[in-house]
Amino acid sequence: MRTLASILWMGIAFVSLSFQVLAQEEVPIPEPMPLVDEGEYDIINFLLLGSDTTNPRNSGRTDVMLILSVNRTAGTVAFLSIPRDLYVYIPGWQSYRINTAYGHGELEGGEGQGIELLKETILYNLGIQIDYYARVDFNGFKNIIDNLGGIELSVDCAIEDWRLREPDLDPTLEDSWEMFTLPVGVHNMDSDLALWYVRSRRTSSDFDRGRRQQDMMRAIWRHIREMGLLNQLPDIWQQVTEMVETDITLPEIVGLAPLALNIDTSHIVSYTFHPNIEVKPWTSPEGSSVLLPIRDAIMDLERKMVIPPTESQLVREGATVSIVNASGYGDLAQVAADRLAWEGFVPIISEETAPYRNYTTIYDHTGRTKGSSLGILQKVLRVSDEAVVREPDANREYDYEVLIGGTYYSCTHAVLPPED
Repeated sequence: MRTLASILWMGIAFVSLSFQVLAQEEVPIPEPMPLVDEGEYDIINFLLLGSDTTNPRNSGRTDVMLILSVNRTAGTVAFLSIPRDLYVYIPGWQSYRINTAYGHGELEGGEGQGIELLKETILYNLGIQIDYYARVDFNGFKNIIDNLGGIELSVDCAIEDWRLREPDLDPTLEDSWEMFTLPVGVHNMDSDLALWYVRSRRTSSDFDRGRRQQDMMRAIWRHIREMGLLNQLPDIWQQVTEMVETDITLPEIVGLAPLALNIDTSHIVSYTFHPNIEVKPWTSPEGSSVLLPIRDAIMDLERKMVIPPTESQLVREGATVSIVNASGYGDLAQVAADRLAWEGFVPIISEETAPYRNYTTIYDHTGRTKGSSLGILQKVLRVSDEAVVREPDANREYDYEVLIGGTYYSCTHAVLPPED
């Protein structure tokens, strides 16, 4: 019996080992990604991190990863969201989710090694050299929002998710939670709602959450500029570093302040990974649902990120768009304006009033057939050819006039393909 049991055990061990070998063969260590070619541009890359913890002694998982690429030569800024489930090779360890790299570095190497390992991981898998980083946990993020007096943000896609009935309730109790819906509109968010908004993904996806996180960063940037805080950096730097862990120094950040003051949030170009374009869903050998990088597509996206806006984007930025609210809903004009700003337009909300209309209409005053951004406007606003009125006007005040109708649907990020 012992001999038979030994044979059975050896057989099971052999099969198990075989599966482990196969699993290892399925995930070979990839070649390092080539460095992103920055050409002759002077580019600084910041890594902005958010951790899912309130315990300063616990590094937690890195829920938010944004690369902020500042082209000092061209005076442009670009965002790139990194999905937390991106399956990468973590140097010196193994292939795993990228959001575990920071915590593993802290655990194995000690304090300060988490960010170094994450920088190495991004360099190895994405070819992007990180110059500086800034990291906040839940409490740090909420303190920033509180110190700004809240944040105003346009919500273009309704979000529904579980939320604590009151911030101070015990999160371990079921009765502390309720299903909460944040509708489309302009919202003045306190720190609890802002944190809920950038973390929720019950009715959206991790890709959309990355977009919302970028949108929140735009709103914070805009609010900081409006409050004149960039000019007060020397006076408030100590307070900032109590909320934000960073390796950039005050003189270095002050040197970037003039550029930050001159860049409008509508001129910040945003990039995200897209399913089945830059990444593809996959089940890892350990049974986790992850995202495999598609190297060539990622390299192409990163090339766009580090260079100034393309000619097609400049066409959009040069087009003036007046928005008139004919929807019967007070916030929709602002929501539409912010949605167009995301695409690179600089829209202006008209104070003109218009009688209610059901459908959104675009009046094209350019008379152009080539080099026109009309097609982009139509896609973003979901306007058919039948709802475009061509009225060329050589003395026009605006290139386009948009009348927002009651059936306007602003949640188009998820359904529109990325622009070439």
